[in-house]
Order: sequence, then structure tokens, then C-alpha cells
Amino acid sequence: MTVDGNSWRTVALACVLLALAFLNGCAVVKVREQHAGDADLARRADVLGSGRLSADASSSLASAGLDPENCRREPEPCAGQLRQAVPEEAWLATIAEVRTLRMQAAAEAMRTAPEVAAHEAMDTARWAYAYLFMTARTPEQRVFESRQGRVLRLYNRAVEVTAQSLFEVARMRKSAPDQTQQIHNLHLRIALHGFDRKQDDTPEMLLASDTLGFDNLRAVYGRDGFGSSLVAVFPQLKTVAAPAESTPPDPPYRDTRYLPVTSTLRFEGRTLDEVLATEDVWIDVYNPYRYEQETIAGRSVPLAANFSAAYGVWLARSQLARLSLSSLLRPRQQTPFDPRVYLTQPYDPDKRVVILVHGLASSPEAWVNLANELLGDDELRRHYQVWQVFYPTNLSLLNSRARIDQALRATFAHFDPQGDDRASRGAVLVGHSMGGVISRLLVSDSGEQVLQRLLQSFPPAQATALAQEPMVRKLTVFHPLPEVGRAVFLATPHRGAEVSEGWALRLVRRAIRLPFTVLRDTSELFQRNKIDEQELQRIGFHKGRPPTGPDDLSPGSPFMRSTADLPIEAGLPYHSIVGWKDPSVPLAQSSDGLVPYASSHLDGALSEKAIPSGHSVQETPAAILELRRILRLQTAADGQ
Repeated sequence: MTVDGNSWRTVALACVLLALAFLNGCAVVKVREQHAGDADLARRADVLGSGRLSADASSSLASAGLDPENCRREPEPCAGQLRQAVPEEAWLATIAEVRTLRMQAAAEAMRTAPEVAAHEAMDTARWAYAYLFMTARTPEQRVFESRQGRVLRLYNRAVEVTAQSLFEVARMRKSAPDQTQQIHNLHLRIALHGFDRKQDDTPEMLLASDTLGFDNLRAVYGRDGFGSSLVAVFPQLKTVAAPAESTPPDPPYRDTRYLPVTSTLRFEGRTLDEVLATEDVWIDVYNPYRYEQETIAGRSVPLAANFSAAYGVWLARSQLARLSLSSLLRPRQQTPFDPRVYLTQPYDPDKRVVILVHGLASSPEAWVNLANELLGDDELRRHYQVWQVFYPTNLSLLNSRARIDQALRATFAHFDPQGDDRASRGAVLVGHSMGGVISRLLVSDSGEQVLQRLLQSFPPAQATALAQEPMVRKLTVFHPLPEVGRAVFLATPHRGAEVSEGWALRLVRRAIRLPFTVLRDTSELFQRNKIDEQELQRIGFHKGRPPTGPDDLSPGSPFMRSTADLPIEAGLPYHSIVGWKDPSVPLAQSSDGLVPYASSHLDGALSEKAIPSGHSVQETPAAILELRRILRLQTAADGQ
């Protein structure tokens, strides 16, 4: 077979092209268009979310001819080689990611090897810290770069693992975490900032805030920044068994057991190489309510925070709703539980107090979204702290008023014995439903009015004797809480509610049980004064049983007749928020489904907001916005 010249030239050209292709390693670039969303995910992907190195880190290792798996196993020689091959920032960020792979594996075995997890986490944090603060460019100059955001996430996760690992180390050693600890070759020192707890107070659990999800919580409020947000769970107060006469009374206040904290790690050294070589490490633990920023490596940086997580964990674990219902309907109660004042954050002497008082058959859970949104409002959080009152709702309203009054006065006196803190002035009292009726009594001066009206049906001699009884005077003669500077009433039946006469509530009222001590003390009082059954009925007793909270809510009850027109303290500003279940009905003839407008309306209110809502108006966004507006009024009145 013969081949002509043209054919030979064609074969030769093909061979040349083939040889060039082999010489070029067959590198053929192809263009593949991605969906914008997929491209964005690829840019943001990192080792925390995917378990794989980011595109930036993979490129850096590839350019230095390094294998990611070998680097994970032996990061030190890999770091040395990479430093010679890529720019400084790429080097530090890549090794931080490689270290994170090791840390994540160690964190999975944290319960059995917490010291290993802590050591790996601190090494990860060290490289991320070096990138963030020890390079030629400042964090401000990289503020729009995705790599800086990625490294900050690695740092925050490393701090989280360090804190939880140290907690596990202390648990395994069966000792409280010391202020100084040795973790392998690292000398670790712990510093607390903005906490008033005793040094020997030790949490029983540390929860990572960002890993918690909550049902029935509309939003989670926090602050992006430097450090890791945690929830420190402290043990419950333990009562010591002792003879009754020597047992101190249980205090009414409950400092929060669920404390939000922000942790950071700092490394000694003024230069990059010093930071990478140091064995001296600080873990700083901040109260995020008092610290919004901190100076780190000579720069002021915002501290991360989560203000909803601790509150949500408390509500989820408190079982307050169950206790509320059991106290209302439990057939055999020896004594009523005393009202409690729950602080949602550590006491701050420089912040005004918002006091929340729930309604019938309820608990602090009624305020879940309202309280959460107050905590989440940056401006209000700087000026206010939230206290929540929890009380049994089966007792008469005068009894509940007296017990809540005593609990609040004791709480203010405990935290501010001298009475000169900002927190002890201008508190805002917020009551819903039956809690609003009690709140109005807490800001009223009864004089002798309530006492005289309740006793007016008794013969003069008996009325005179009863008026001198300490228990009677304690319930019927009272003065406003001096710490309160403003009040807000939500869906409050100031003149009672007709629904309390309905068949459903009548069944509930029959099922309500009063504690034995209340029945005993009341019986002894009337036996002493020779009060017969007919006279007891005229003041609301039924078959010898004192009136309950629901009984008092009836429009014609002796309680309503004696207190409905009791004036609020002169000069005290107050506001009303009412539910308007059917806006097609004129407001004056409307109701929230339980409380008619004629009962919830108060003359003289500085403002009244009618919101399309049922009785649980405190759950609506509109009511929460109105309360936030009112709190800003109080802040403005304080000149803050």
C-alpha cells in the first residue's frame, strides 16, 4: 500500500498534536455553569458544615503539593511546608481548617478523652486567633472577605469545644474547675468577667447555645461576634433537713439557674511566632448582659451572645405550668407554695426592673414570647432586667396580693439592702388577666376602705373585733410598692368578668381546693369571733370555704364590690392593653372573649391600646410592640 504526500503530512500533524497533548498533561479546561445558589453554597462551605476542607484550603494545599489526609494526621510538618508556599493569611486559615478536622474527631470522644479534645480545640483556636489578629492586615481590612467569616466560625467552635471539654475534665476528676489548669503542655488560666456568683458555684452542665432549638419560641435573639455562646446550668438550691423551728424560711427570690455566658480564648504573645509557640492560654468567661465588647489583642471587638437560649432552657425544664395546675386542683394541699420571683438574668443594680405577673391557672410560661422579645431588644436590654412572679392562683386575690407584695419587697431588700440602686426605683409592673387585678392592688393605697366595706355587713361589735385581727388587717390594709414607677394592665377584669359565672368555670371553681392551713387559719379566726354561716356567706364564703381567686373575679363578689373603684397611687402613670376579639363590634360593647371592655377599661390611663385578639393578648406581636413603646417612655422619663 502506498501513501501519498498529503496523507503523510496529515499523519505527521496528528502525531505532533498528540505529542503536545501528552507534554501538556492532557490538561483541558472545561467551563461548567453553576446555579447561583449552588455557587454561593460552594463559596461558603467549610469544614464545620460539610466535614471537608473549603475550596480555599484545598487550593492552598494543592499549590504546595500537600495531601489533606497527611496534613490531618501530621499537621506540624505540613504547616512548615505550607508556610513557604502560600501567603501568610492563606497559610494560617488553611492550618486552622486542618486542625478543625482533628478537633471534630476528638470532640466526638469528648466524654471519654476530654483532655485530648480540649488540647486539640485550643490548638485550632490558636491558628484561627493568629489569622484574626496577628497578620499584617487588620480584621477591619478583611471585613468583607468570606475567609475571615469562616475562620471566625472555626475559632468560635474551638472555644465551645474547649469549654465543654474542660467541664468534662472537671467532671471526671470529680472536682470544680480550677482557676488554673494544665492540659498536656498548655497552662490554662480561667478569668470570670461580670459575674457576682461565688467562686465555688459550679455549673452542672454546659450547653452550646447554637445547637439548641426551641418549639413555641417565635425567635432566638443574640449578637454575632467573637467567642462562643453557652448556657451554664447551675444546680437547684438544696434545703437542709432541720427541726421546723430552726429552719430558715425559703427565700422568695430565685436567681437564674440558667445563665448565658460568652467564652473566648486568648494566647500570650505580641508577635505571630510568639502566639503560635506559647503554652500560656487564657479562657475568659463573660456575662453578655454586662459585656457587649472587649479589647482583644489591642482591638475592640464585639462579643457573641445568645439571650434566648438560657431563657428557653429554663422554661422547658421548669415544669411551672404543671405545678400551677396541680396547686389549683390538687385535692390535698397542706400549705400553699409561696410566691417566687424568678430573675431571668443575674441582678444588675443599674437596670430598671420589669415585673411580670401572670393570670389564673397560669405561670411564667404565659410570657414566653413577650419576655423573650424584651430580652432580644438591644435598647431595652441595656436598661431593663425581667423578673417573673409565680404564685398559686387558687387563693383569694387579697391573699395573693399580700403574699406577692411580701415576696417582691423581700426580693428588692435582698438585692439592694440600702435601697439606692437604680433597680429599686421606677420598676414597671405588668399584669395579665387576674395578675392585672393583683397588680392594680400592688400600686394602690387601700386606707381603711377595703376593710370597712368587707366588714360592713357584720354587727358592729363583730366588725370592730375583726378589724383588729392581724390576719384581717394584713389582707385588707395595704400600701403601694414603693419601687414601682409605672404599671401596665393587659386584658385585666378590673370589675370582674361575667364568664366567671358560666357553667364551665363553675365546674372549675367547684374542683378548686384550698390548702389545709388556709382553711384552718380562717376557721380559727371566725370561731374566735363567733361568726355564723349566714354571715360568712355574705362575705363570699361557700359552705365554710373561703373565696378562691376565680370566686373573686365574679362581678358581684364581695372582693369586686370593695376594690373595683380603689384608686391607683396618685401620680403613677399606668397603661391598658385590651383584647378586641371581634373588631366589627364597637369597642365599648366588645370583649376579648372572656373580659368585657367595660371591665378592662380604666379611666385615667396614660394610654389604652385595643388589639384584635382574644384573651391571651400578651402573646400577640402588637401587644409586645406596645409594651416596648411603653418601656421606652419610662426610659425617656428616667432621662436615659
